[in-house]
Amino acid sequence: MKKWILAALMLALCLTGAMALAENAEQADASGAMKATGFETETVDRMWETSLFFPRMSELTGVEMTGVGVRGEAEYAALLDGLMQGTADADVLFKANLTREQEIALIDSGAIIDLAPLMAENMPNLTALLDAHPEWREIIALDDGRIASLPALNEEERLVLVWINKAWLDELGLAMPTNLDELTAALAAMRGRDLNKNGKNDEIAADLMGVFEMRWLLPYFGVVADDWNIARMTDGSLAFAPDLPEYRAFIEQLKGWYDAGILSESAFTGIHSTQAVSTDKDETPACSGLLVSLTPFTHVPADAVMDYAPLLLAGPDGSVRWRDMLGEVWTGCFAVTAKCEDPAAALRWADALYAEEGALLGFAGLEGVDYEYGENGYWLYKTDSWRTINTIRTESLMYTGTTMPGITPGAFMRSIDSEADRYVLEQSLAVRPMSEMVTQPYALGREEQKRANALAAELTELVDEGIGRFVTGEKELNDENYQAWLDSLHAAGSGELLTMFEQAQNAL
Repeated sequence: MKKWILAALMLALCLTGAMALAENAEQADASGAMKATGFETETVDRMWETSLFFPRMSELTGVEMTGVGVRGEAEYAALLDGLMQGTADADVLFKANLTREQEIALIDSGAIIDLAPLMAENMPNLTALLDAHPEWREIIALDDGRIASLPALNEEERLVLVWINKAWLDELGLAMPTNLDELTAALAAMRGRDLNKNGKNDEIAADLMGVFEMRWLLPYFGVVADDWNIARMTDGSLAFAPDLPEYRAFIEQLKGWYDAGILSESAFTGIHSTQAVSTDKDETPACSGLLVSLTPFTHVPADAVMDYAPLLLAGPDGSVRWRDMLGEVWTGCFAVTAKCEDPAAALRWADALYAEEGALLGFAGLEGVDYEYGENGYWLYKTDSWRTINTIRTESLMYTGTTMPGITPGAFMRSIDSEADRYVLEQSLAVRPMSEMVTQPYALGREEQKRANALAAELTELVDEGIGRFVTGEKELNDENYQAWLDSLHAAGSGELLTMFEQAQNAL
Protein backbone atom coordinates (compact mmCIF):
# COMPACT_ATOMS: atom_id res chain seq x y z
CA MET A 1 0.00 0.00 0.00
CA LYS A 2 2.84 2.40 0.90
CA LYS A 3 4.48 1.75 -2.47
CA TRP A 4 1.19 2.48 -4.25
CA ILE A 5 0.72 5.75 -2.36
CA LEU A 6 4.32 6.80 -3.10
CA ALA A 7 3.86 6.00 -6.79
CA ALA A 8 0.68 8.10 -6.87
CA LEU A 9 2.47 11.02 -5.23
CA MET A 10 5.37 10.79 -7.69
CA LEU A 11 2.95 10.71 -10.62
CA ALA A 12 1.13 13.75 -9.29
CA LEU A 13 4.38 15.65 -8.92
CA CYS A 14 5.43 14.74 -12.48
CA LEU A 15 2.06 15.86 -13.85
CA THR A 16 2.24 19.10 -11.86
CA GLY A 17 5.73 19.77 -13.21
CA ALA A 18 4.67 19.07 -16.76
CA MET A 19 1.65 21.38 -16.43
CA ALA A 20 3.86 24.12 -15.02
CA LEU A 21 6.31 23.79 -17.88
CA ALA A 22 3.48 23.92 -20.41
CA GLU A 23 2.08 27.01 -18.69
CA ASN A 24 5.52 28.62 -18.76
CA ALA A 25 5.77 27.88 -22.48
CA GLU A 26 2.38 29.52 -23.10
CA GLN A 27 3.42 32.56 -21.06
CA ALA A 28 6.67 32.79 -23.00
CA ASP A 29 4.77 32.71 -26.28
CA ALA A 30 2.49 35.47 -25.03
CA SER A 31 5.50 37.62 -24.05
CA GLY A 32 6.98 37.40 -27.54
CA ALA A 33 9.24 34.36 -27.24
CA MET A 34 10.39 32.83 -30.51
CA LYS A 35 8.98 29.51 -31.56
CA ALA A 36 11.20 26.61 -32.63
CA THR A 37 9.60 23.88 -34.70
CA GLY A 38 11.24 20.74 -36.01
CA PHE A 39 10.96 17.07 -36.78
CA GLU A 40 10.84 14.65 -33.85
CA THR A 41 10.96 10.99 -34.76
CA GLU A 42 8.03 8.93 -33.53
CA THR A 43 10.38 6.53 -31.76
CA VAL A 44 11.46 9.24 -29.29
CA ASP A 45 9.06 9.91 -26.43
CA ARG A 46 9.75 13.62 -26.01
CA MET A 47 7.41 16.61 -25.80
CA TRP A 48 9.20 19.80 -26.78
CA GLU A 49 6.55 21.92 -25.07
CA THR A 50 7.56 20.55 -21.66
CA SER A 51 11.24 19.84 -22.31
CA LEU A 52 13.65 21.46 -19.87
CA PHE A 53 16.07 22.07 -22.73
CA PHE A 54 14.35 25.20 -24.06
CA PRO A 55 14.05 27.17 -20.78
CA ARG A 56 17.65 26.23 -19.96
CA MET A 57 18.82 27.51 -23.36
CA SER A 58 16.79 30.69 -22.84
CA GLU A 59 18.52 31.24 -19.52
CA LEU A 60 21.95 30.58 -21.04
CA THR A 61 21.51 32.84 -24.07
CA GLY A 62 19.05 35.48 -22.91
CA VAL A 63 16.91 34.64 -25.94
CA GLU A 64 13.45 33.31 -25.16
CA MET A 65 12.63 30.25 -27.26
CA THR A 66 9.83 27.72 -26.96
CA GLY A 67 9.61 24.46 -28.86
CA VAL A 68 6.96 22.43 -30.66
CA GLY A 69 8.05 19.14 -32.20
CA VAL A 70 6.25 17.64 -35.18
CA ARG A 71 5.88 13.87 -35.37
CA GLY A 72 5.42 11.96 -38.58
CA GLU A 73 7.12 12.56 -41.92
CA ALA A 74 3.86 13.50 -43.65
CA GLU A 75 3.00 16.04 -40.96
CA TYR A 76 6.45 17.59 -41.12
CA ALA A 77 6.38 17.73 -44.92
CA ALA A 78 3.05 19.54 -44.62
CA LEU A 79 4.59 22.06 -42.23
CA LEU A 80 7.46 22.78 -44.65
CA ASP A 81 4.97 23.20 -47.44
CA GLY A 82 2.99 25.55 -45.22
CA LEU A 83 6.10 27.65 -44.67
CA MET A 84 6.52 28.03 -48.42
CA GLN A 85 2.85 28.96 -48.76
CA GLY A 86 3.09 31.43 -45.89
CA THR A 87 0.50 29.62 -43.78
CA ALA A 88 2.70 27.88 -41.18
CA ASP A 89 3.85 29.59 -37.99
CA ALA A 90 7.46 29.17 -36.84
CA ASP A 91 10.43 31.44 -36.23
CA VAL A 92 13.13 28.80 -36.56
CA LEU A 93 13.42 25.20 -37.67
CA PHE A 94 15.33 23.31 -34.98
CA LYS A 95 16.36 19.71 -35.65
CA ALA A 96 15.10 20.65 -39.09
CA ASN A 97 16.14 17.45 -40.90
CA LEU A 98 16.31 19.28 -44.25
CA THR A 99 17.72 17.70 -47.37
CA ARG A 100 19.73 19.88 -49.73
CA GLU A 101 16.78 19.99 -52.13
CA GLN A 102 14.48 21.12 -49.32
CA GLU A 103 16.96 23.79 -48.29
CA ILE A 104 17.05 25.20 -51.83
CA ALA A 105 13.28 25.05 -52.24
CA LEU A 106 12.69 26.83 -48.92
CA ILE A 107 15.28 29.55 -49.44
CA ASP A 108 14.32 30.15 -53.08
CA SER A 109 10.67 30.50 -52.08
CA GLY A 110 11.56 33.00 -49.38
CA ALA A 111 10.32 30.75 -46.59
CA ILE A 112 13.74 30.74 -44.88
CA ILE A 113 16.47 33.37 -45.02
CA ASP A 114 20.12 33.37 -46.07
CA LEU A 115 22.17 33.11 -42.87
CA ALA A 116 25.55 33.93 -44.38
CA PRO A 117 25.38 37.74 -43.92
CA LEU A 118 24.43 37.42 -40.24
CA MET A 119 26.77 34.72 -39.00
CA ALA A 120 30.04 36.58 -38.46
CA GLU A 121 28.44 39.17 -36.17
CA ASN A 122 26.04 36.90 -34.30
CA MET A 123 27.73 33.49 -34.25
CA PRO A 124 31.31 33.81 -32.96
CA ASN A 125 31.49 30.15 -31.90
CA LEU A 126 30.42 28.70 -35.23
CA THR A 127 32.39 31.30 -37.21
CA ALA A 128 35.58 30.30 -35.39
CA LEU A 129 34.94 26.65 -36.18
CA LEU A 130 34.31 27.37 -39.86
CA ASP A 131 37.41 29.56 -40.08
CA ALA A 132 39.45 26.70 -38.65
CA HIS A 133 37.81 24.23 -41.05
CA PRO A 134 37.09 26.05 -44.34
CA GLU A 135 36.06 22.73 -45.91
CA TRP A 136 33.10 22.68 -43.52
CA ARG A 137 31.92 26.04 -44.83
CA GLU A 138 32.04 24.68 -48.38
CA ILE A 139 29.82 21.79 -47.35
CA ILE A 140 27.12 23.87 -45.65
CA ALA A 141 27.02 26.64 -48.28
CA LEU A 142 24.94 26.39 -51.43
CA ASP A 143 26.60 26.75 -54.83
CA ASP A 144 26.02 30.52 -54.84
CA GLY A 145 27.41 31.03 -51.32
CA ARG A 146 24.10 31.32 -49.51
CA ILE A 147 23.74 29.37 -46.26
CA ALA A 148 20.24 28.01 -45.82
CA SER A 149 20.82 26.00 -42.66
CA LEU A 150 23.27 25.38 -39.85
CA PRO A 151 25.05 22.06 -39.33
CA ALA A 152 25.82 19.47 -36.71
CA LEU A 153 29.58 19.09 -36.32
CA ASN A 154 31.43 16.11 -34.91
CA GLU A 155 35.14 15.45 -35.36
CA GLU A 156 34.86 12.22 -33.40
CA GLU A 157 31.73 10.59 -34.83
CA ARG A 158 31.77 6.83 -34.43
CA LEU A 159 32.37 4.80 -37.57
CA VAL A 160 30.32 1.89 -38.79
CA LEU A 161 32.61 -1.08 -38.17
CA VAL A 162 32.68 -4.83 -38.62
CA TRP A 163 32.80 -6.32 -35.11
CA ILE A 164 33.88 -9.90 -34.42
CA ASN A 165 33.15 -11.79 -31.22
CA LYS A 166 36.61 -12.02 -29.67
CA ALA A 167 35.26 -13.99 -26.70
CA TRP A 168 34.09 -16.72 -29.06
CA LEU A 169 37.48 -16.76 -30.79
CA ASP A 170 39.13 -17.20 -27.40
CA GLU A 171 36.70 -19.98 -26.50
CA LEU A 172 37.65 -21.75 -29.73
CA GLY A 173 41.37 -21.15 -29.22
CA LEU A 174 41.59 -19.04 -32.37
CA ALA A 175 43.62 -15.89 -32.97
CA MET A 176 42.15 -12.74 -34.49
CA PRO A 177 41.88 -13.37 -38.25
CA THR A 178 44.40 -11.55 -40.43
CA ASN A 179 43.03 -12.48 -43.86
CA LEU A 180 39.84 -13.73 -45.51
CA ASP A 181 40.80 -17.41 -45.33
CA GLU A 182 41.40 -17.19 -41.59
CA LEU A 183 38.15 -15.26 -41.15
CA THR A 184 36.19 -17.87 -43.07
CA ALA A 185 37.73 -20.67 -40.99
CA ALA A 186 36.95 -18.84 -37.75
CA LEU A 187 33.33 -18.19 -38.71
CA ALA A 188 32.90 -21.80 -39.83
CA ALA A 189 34.18 -22.93 -36.42
CA MET A 190 31.46 -20.87 -34.71
CA ARG A 191 28.69 -22.80 -36.43
CA GLY A 192 26.91 -25.49 -34.41
CA ARG A 193 28.57 -24.52 -31.14
CA ASP A 194 26.72 -23.39 -28.05
CA LEU A 195 29.16 -20.54 -27.56
CA ASN A 196 26.70 -18.34 -25.69
CA LYS A 197 25.96 -21.19 -23.24
CA ASN A 198 22.17 -21.00 -23.45
CA GLY A 199 21.61 -24.57 -24.56
CA LYS A 200 20.30 -23.53 -27.97
CA ASN A 201 21.67 -23.62 -31.47
CA ASP A 202 20.97 -19.92 -32.05
CA GLU A 203 24.43 -18.65 -32.95
CA ILE A 204 24.83 -17.02 -36.38
CA ALA A 205 28.43 -16.84 -37.49
CA ALA A 206 28.09 -13.82 -39.80
CA ASP A 207 25.00 -12.01 -38.54
CA LEU A 208 24.65 -9.72 -41.56
CA MET A 209 21.29 -8.68 -42.92
CA GLY A 210 20.97 -7.18 -46.37
CA VAL A 211 23.50 -5.89 -48.88
CA PHE A 212 24.00 -2.65 -46.95
CA GLU A 213 25.67 -4.49 -44.08
CA MET A 214 27.49 -6.95 -46.34
CA ARG A 215 28.98 -4.05 -48.29
CA TRP A 216 31.09 -3.18 -45.26
CA LEU A 217 33.22 -6.22 -46.07
CA LEU A 218 34.36 -4.61 -49.33
CA PRO A 219 37.53 -3.00 -47.88
CA TYR A 220 38.81 -6.55 -47.24
CA PHE A 221 38.82 -6.86 -51.03
CA GLY A 222 40.50 -3.49 -51.54
CA VAL A 223 37.26 -1.67 -52.42
CA VAL A 224 36.07 1.39 -50.49
CA ALA A 225 32.63 2.26 -51.87
CA ASP A 226 29.73 4.43 -50.76
CA ASP A 227 25.95 4.12 -50.99
CA TRP A 228 26.10 5.41 -54.58
CA ASN A 229 28.18 2.30 -55.39
CA ILE A 230 31.01 4.67 -56.27
CA ALA A 231 34.45 3.41 -55.22
CA ARG A 232 37.58 5.46 -54.53
CA MET A 233 40.77 3.86 -55.77
CA THR A 234 44.13 4.17 -54.00
CA ASP A 235 45.29 6.73 -56.60
CA GLY A 236 42.24 8.91 -55.85
CA SER A 237 40.33 8.05 -59.02
CA LEU A 238 36.72 6.90 -58.91
CA ALA A 239 35.06 3.77 -60.31
CA PHE A 240 31.64 2.17 -60.35
CA ALA A 241 32.27 -0.53 -57.76
CA PRO A 242 30.49 -3.52 -59.42
CA ASP A 243 32.70 -3.02 -62.51
CA LEU A 244 35.79 -3.89 -60.48
CA PRO A 245 37.02 -7.51 -60.54
CA GLU A 246 37.36 -7.33 -56.76
CA TYR A 247 33.61 -6.86 -56.53
CA ARG A 248 32.99 -10.25 -58.07
CA ALA A 249 35.42 -11.77 -55.56
CA PHE A 250 33.34 -10.14 -52.83
CA ILE A 251 30.13 -11.74 -54.16
CA GLU A 252 31.86 -15.11 -54.52
CA GLN A 253 32.97 -14.90 -50.88
CA LEU A 254 29.43 -14.14 -49.75
CA LYS A 255 28.12 -17.08 -51.76
CA GLY A 256 30.68 -19.38 -50.16
CA TRP A 257 29.58 -18.23 -46.73
CA TYR A 258 25.92 -18.67 -47.61
CA ASP A 259 26.48 -22.20 -48.93
CA ALA A 260 28.48 -23.09 -45.81
CA GLY A 261 25.81 -21.78 -43.43
CA ILE A 262 28.02 -18.96 -42.20
CA LEU A 263 25.45 -16.47 -43.45
CA SER A 264 21.89 -17.09 -42.32
CA GLU A 265 19.39 -18.42 -44.84
CA SER A 266 17.36 -15.29 -44.12
CA ALA A 267 20.32 -12.96 -44.66
CA PHE A 268 18.47 -11.10 -47.42
CA THR A 269 14.96 -11.28 -45.99
CA GLY A 270 15.08 -11.64 -42.19
CA ILE A 271 16.10 -9.71 -39.09
CA HIS A 272 19.07 -9.97 -36.79
CA SER A 273 19.32 -12.95 -34.51
CA THR A 274 18.97 -10.97 -31.29
CA GLN A 275 15.89 -9.19 -32.59
CA ALA A 276 14.36 -12.47 -33.68
CA VAL A 277 14.73 -13.97 -30.21
CA SER A 278 13.64 -11.05 -28.05
CA THR A 279 12.57 -7.43 -28.26
CA ASP A 280 14.88 -6.75 -25.31
CA LYS A 281 18.43 -7.56 -26.36
CA ASP A 282 19.63 -7.31 -22.74
CA GLU A 283 17.54 -10.40 -21.96
CA THR A 284 19.01 -12.31 -24.92
CA PRO A 285 22.54 -13.76 -24.97
CA ALA A 286 24.85 -12.67 -27.76
CA CYS A 287 24.07 -14.69 -30.87
CA SER A 288 26.32 -12.89 -33.38
CA GLY A 289 29.80 -13.98 -34.35
CA LEU A 290 30.25 -11.12 -36.79
CA LEU A 291 28.10 -8.00 -37.00
CA VAL A 292 28.10 -4.56 -38.62
CA SER A 293 27.13 -1.49 -36.59
CA LEU A 294 28.25 1.80 -35.10
CA THR A 295 28.40 -0.11 -31.81
CA PRO A 296 27.69 -3.66 -30.62
CA PHE A 297 25.16 -2.09 -28.23
CA THR A 298 22.61 -2.23 -31.06
CA HIS A 299 22.82 -6.02 -31.29
CA VAL A 300 23.98 -7.54 -28.01
CA PRO A 301 23.50 -7.15 -24.24
CA ALA A 302 25.45 -4.39 -22.55
CA ASP A 303 27.62 -6.88 -20.68
CA ALA A 304 28.72 -8.47 -23.98
CA VAL A 305 29.72 -5.28 -25.81
CA MET A 306 33.40 -5.54 -24.89
CA ASP A 307 33.50 -9.12 -26.16
CA TYR A 308 33.53 -7.62 -29.66
CA ALA A 309 36.53 -6.11 -31.43
CA PRO A 310 36.77 -4.28 -34.76
CA LEU A 311 37.93 -6.52 -37.57
CA LEU A 312 40.33 -4.83 -39.98
CA LEU A 313 41.81 -6.94 -42.76
CA ALA A 314 44.31 -5.62 -45.28
CA GLY A 315 43.24 -5.52 -48.90
CA PRO A 316 45.10 -7.27 -51.74
CA ASP A 317 47.74 -4.50 -51.81
CA GLY A 318 48.47 -4.94 -48.11
CA SER A 319 46.92 -1.65 -47.00
CA VAL A 320 44.09 -1.22 -44.52
CA ARG A 321 41.41 1.19 -45.71
CA TRP A 322 37.99 2.00 -44.33
CA ARG A 323 34.96 4.03 -45.26
CA ASP A 324 33.75 7.05 -43.33
CA MET A 325 30.02 7.03 -44.03
CA LEU A 326 28.87 9.90 -41.83
CA GLY A 327 31.66 12.45 -42.08
CA GLU A 328 32.12 15.37 -39.72
CA VAL A 329 29.32 17.62 -41.00
CA TRP A 330 25.55 17.15 -41.28
CA THR A 331 23.64 20.04 -42.79
CA GLY A 332 19.97 20.93 -42.61
CA CYS A 333 19.76 21.10 -38.80
CA PHE A 334 18.70 24.71 -38.11
CA ALA A 335 17.09 27.39 -40.28
CA VAL A 336 15.52 30.79 -39.66
CA THR A 337 12.16 31.48 -41.28
CA ALA A 338 11.07 34.69 -42.98
CA LYS A 339 8.50 35.11 -40.20
CA CYS A 340 11.23 35.55 -37.57
CA GLU A 341 11.29 39.20 -36.40
CA ASP A 342 14.77 38.96 -34.88
CA PRO A 343 17.01 36.62 -36.93
CA ALA A 344 20.12 37.91 -35.17
CA ALA A 345 18.77 36.78 -31.79
CA ALA A 346 17.81 33.41 -33.26
CA LEU A 347 21.39 32.91 -34.43
CA ARG A 348 22.80 33.98 -31.06
CA TRP A 349 20.60 31.30 -29.47
CA ALA A 350 21.83 28.66 -31.91
CA ASP A 351 25.48 29.75 -31.56
CA ALA A 352 25.49 28.61 -27.93
CA LEU A 353 25.18 25.03 -29.21
CA TYR A 354 28.57 25.37 -30.93
CA ALA A 355 30.34 25.77 -27.56
CA GLU A 356 30.58 23.16 -24.83
CA GLU A 357 28.20 24.76 -22.31
CA GLY A 358 25.32 24.88 -24.76
CA ALA A 359 26.15 21.55 -26.35
CA LEU A 360 26.08 19.88 -22.95
CA LEU A 361 22.51 21.05 -22.39
CA GLY A 362 21.46 19.02 -25.41
CA PHE A 363 23.71 16.02 -24.79
CA ALA A 364 23.78 15.67 -20.99
CA GLY A 365 21.63 18.32 -19.32
CA LEU A 366 22.69 20.18 -16.18
CA GLU A 367 25.51 19.03 -13.92
CA GLY A 368 24.20 18.07 -10.51
CA VAL A 369 20.67 17.68 -11.87
CA ASP A 370 20.91 15.32 -14.84
CA TYR A 371 24.50 14.11 -14.49
CA GLU A 372 27.31 14.21 -11.98
CA TYR A 373 31.01 13.41 -11.74
CA GLY A 374 32.23 10.57 -9.58
CA GLU A 375 35.42 10.39 -7.56
CA ASN A 376 37.07 8.63 -10.49
CA GLY A 377 36.66 11.75 -12.64
CA TYR A 378 34.07 10.19 -14.95
CA TRP A 379 30.52 11.42 -15.27
CA LEU A 380 27.28 9.47 -15.20
CA TYR A 381 23.60 10.32 -15.52
CA LYS A 382 21.83 10.78 -12.18
CA THR A 383 19.30 7.97 -12.04
CA ASP A 384 17.38 6.14 -9.38
CA SER A 385 14.47 3.71 -9.22
CA TRP A 386 12.14 6.39 -10.58
CA ARG A 387 14.33 8.36 -12.96
CA THR A 388 16.00 6.34 -15.68
CA ILE A 389 18.33 7.39 -18.48
CA ASN A 390 15.35 7.31 -20.81
CA THR A 391 13.49 9.66 -18.48
CA ILE A 392 16.40 12.13 -18.56
CA ARG A 393 16.62 11.91 -22.34
CA THR A 394 12.89 12.55 -22.63
CA GLU A 395 12.64 15.42 -20.15
CA SER A 396 15.96 17.23 -20.54
CA LEU A 397 18.01 16.26 -23.59
CA MET A 398 17.71 16.74 -27.35
CA TYR A 399 20.50 14.74 -29.00
CA THR A 400 18.54 11.53 -29.61
CA GLY A 401 16.26 11.16 -32.61
CA THR A 402 16.66 13.72 -35.38
CA THR A 403 20.10 15.35 -35.46
CA MET A 404 20.28 18.63 -33.58
CA PRO A 405 22.54 21.54 -34.57
CA GLY A 406 25.74 22.30 -32.71
CA ILE A 407 28.98 20.56 -31.93
CA THR A 408 29.34 17.23 -30.19
CA PRO A 409 31.26 17.65 -26.90
CA GLY A 410 33.78 14.95 -27.73
CA ALA A 411 36.05 15.24 -24.67
CA PHE A 412 33.02 15.12 -22.39
CA MET A 413 31.52 12.10 -24.13
CA ARG A 414 34.85 10.27 -23.82
CA SER A 415 34.77 10.71 -20.05
CA ILE A 416 31.48 8.89 -19.42
CA ASP A 417 31.55 6.49 -16.49
CA SER A 418 30.94 3.47 -18.68
CA GLU A 419 33.85 1.29 -19.64
CA ALA A 420 31.89 -0.20 -22.53
CA ASP A 421 30.98 3.22 -23.99
CA ARG A 422 34.57 4.41 -23.70
CA TYR A 423 35.78 1.18 -25.28
CA VAL A 424 33.53 1.53 -28.33
CA LEU A 425 34.57 5.14 -28.91
CA GLU A 426 38.26 4.30 -28.50
CA GLN A 427 37.98 1.54 -31.10
CA SER A 428 36.30 3.90 -33.54
CA LEU A 429 38.88 6.63 -33.01
CA ALA A 430 41.67 4.11 -33.64
CA VAL A 431 40.16 3.26 -37.06
CA ARG A 432 39.47 6.86 -38.08
CA PRO A 433 42.99 7.56 -39.46
CA MET A 434 42.43 4.73 -41.95
CA SER A 435 38.99 5.95 -43.02
CA GLU A 436 38.06 8.15 -45.97
CA MET A 437 35.05 9.75 -47.59
CA VAL A 438 34.44 8.36 -51.08
CA THR A 439 32.44 11.30 -52.42
CA GLN A 440 32.08 14.62 -50.67
CA PRO A 441 28.67 15.60 -49.29
CA TYR A 442 26.75 17.80 -51.73
CA ALA A 443 29.45 17.45 -54.37
CA LEU A 444 26.82 17.77 -57.06
CA GLY A 445 24.80 20.81 -58.08
CA ARG A 446 21.04 20.94 -57.71
CA GLU A 447 20.10 19.56 -61.12
CA GLU A 448 22.93 17.01 -61.10
CA GLN A 449 21.80 15.86 -57.65
CA LYS A 450 18.26 15.29 -58.88
CA ARG A 451 19.55 13.23 -61.79
CA ALA A 452 21.94 11.29 -59.54
CA ASN A 453 19.11 10.49 -57.12
CA ALA A 454 17.01 9.08 -59.95
CA LEU A 455 19.89 7.00 -61.31
CA ALA A 456 20.90 5.73 -57.87
CA ALA A 457 17.36 4.64 -57.01
CA GLU A 458 17.29 2.21 -59.93
CA LEU A 459 20.95 1.18 -59.72
CA THR A 460 20.85 0.41 -56.01
CA GLU A 461 17.86 -1.86 -56.50
CA LEU A 462 19.59 -3.68 -59.36
CA VAL A 463 22.84 -4.06 -57.42
CA ASP A 464 21.19 -5.35 -54.25
CA GLU A 465 18.89 -7.67 -56.17
CA GLY A 466 21.75 -9.07 -58.25
CA ILE A 467 23.92 -9.77 -55.22
CA GLY A 468 21.05 -11.48 -53.44
CA ARG A 469 20.28 -13.72 -56.40
CA PHE A 470 23.92 -14.70 -56.95
CA VAL A 471 24.62 -15.38 -53.29
CA THR A 472 21.49 -17.46 -52.65
CA GLY A 473 21.92 -19.44 -55.88
CA GLU A 474 18.75 -18.16 -57.48
CA LYS A 475 20.99 -17.05 -60.36
CA GLU A 476 24.11 -19.09 -61.15
CA LEU A 477 27.28 -17.09 -60.63
CA ASN A 478 29.07 -17.61 -63.94
CA ASP A 479 30.73 -15.33 -66.51
CA GLU A 480 27.68 -15.07 -68.73
CA ASN A 481 25.23 -14.19 -65.98
CA TYR A 482 27.65 -11.83 -64.29
CA GLN A 483 28.26 -9.90 -67.50
CA ALA A 484 24.53 -9.74 -68.16
CA TRP A 485 24.10 -8.21 -64.70
CA LEU A 486 26.82 -5.65 -65.38
CA ASP A 487 25.21 -4.85 -68.72
CA SER A 488 21.92 -4.13 -66.95
CA LEU A 489 23.73 -1.74 -64.61
CA HIS A 490 25.39 0.02 -67.54
CA ALA A 491 22.03 0.33 -69.30
CA ALA A 492 20.56 1.84 -66.12
CA GLY A 493 23.15 4.65 -66.18
CA SER A 494 26.08 3.55 -64.02
CA GLY A 495 28.49 5.26 -66.42
CA GLU A 496 26.54 8.52 -66.31
CA LEU A 497 26.46 8.45 -62.51
CA LEU A 498 30.21 7.84 -62.33
CA THR A 499 30.93 10.66 -64.80
CA MET A 500 28.89 13.10 -62.69
CA PHE A 501 30.99 12.42 -59.61
CA GLU A 502 34.24 12.44 -61.59
CA GLN A 503 33.41 15.86 -62.99
CA ALA A 504 32.48 17.14 -59.54
CA GLN A 505 35.77 15.85 -58.13
CA ASN A 506 37.78 17.41 -60.95
CA ALA A 507 36.08 20.75 -60.29
CA LEU A 508 37.29 20.86 -56.68
